[in-house]
Amino acid sequence: MYFKQLLIASALFFQVTAQGGVTNSAPESRVSIPVSWNTGFTLPELLASTIEFTSIEDLEQLIAAPWYADITMTQTKAGESVFNTCHNYFEQAIETTRTAKENEMGPYLEFKVMCEAGNLLLSAKNATSSYLPELVLSNNLPNLLPKSVALQTSLEESKRNANNAALTHWADITPLTNYESQSATKSTYYHDGGYQELEIIGRGDTNNDHIEDVIVVVHDYLDGGNYMNIRLLVLSVDRQNNWQLLKAL
Repeated sequence: MYFKQLLIASALFFQVTAQGGVTNSAPESRVSIPVSWNTGFTLPELLASTIEFTSIEDLEQLIAAPWYADITMTQTKAGESVFNTCHNYFEQAIETTRTAKENEMGPYLEFKVMCEAGNLLLSAKNATSSYLPELVLSNNLPNLLPKSVALQTSLEESKRNANNAALTHWADITPLTNYESQSATKSTYYHDGGYQELEIIGRGDTNNDHIEDVIVVVHDYLDGGNYMNIRLLVLSVDRQNNWQLLKAL
């Protein structure tokens, strides 16, 4: 009798253990990290009229909406042309496209970068993993990002640095002399002769690898005010803290 009870108890034990094992080995639900934007995304402020922007879906309206100014452009796909929407830019701009008036190049670059940022946010997917640190724009960032992020004022300088194997990171080209953090999403990096303002525009998976990337706008300045450029970067970092420049626009 005792032996029979022992067999029953053992069977119940193994049944409970097996059931518990099935529960523990069940796959966990995947985390979804939504696409997001920050105050650095200023496209809504560059439009002729106010458009409510509360969701990613609203980006299609922003991209189609008229800018606050018409800008005459040269060397477009259609020759000389007037740009006044992001659609104009996407349909007609090429690498050599410039403003007809030199003093309109700055405003055009703002339009261009924000149009590109809007397009990136619109096409981005929710991520399932993120290895971005709490403070992305840290004082150590120049030691982590590739050298192409550094301020380089000419194509010749850029090619020369690209061919120099001894230079690998941003800090190798323009060593940091001072750092200022304006907020969790905006920092300024100073070097001899100039400085760079970096601001986070948004986050999301931009290359379908399920890892969260960060979209950053960069304003490059030389001391004395005789040079200014605006660029858009898409950055990512993996589990091993290896940073990568996915896109530069």
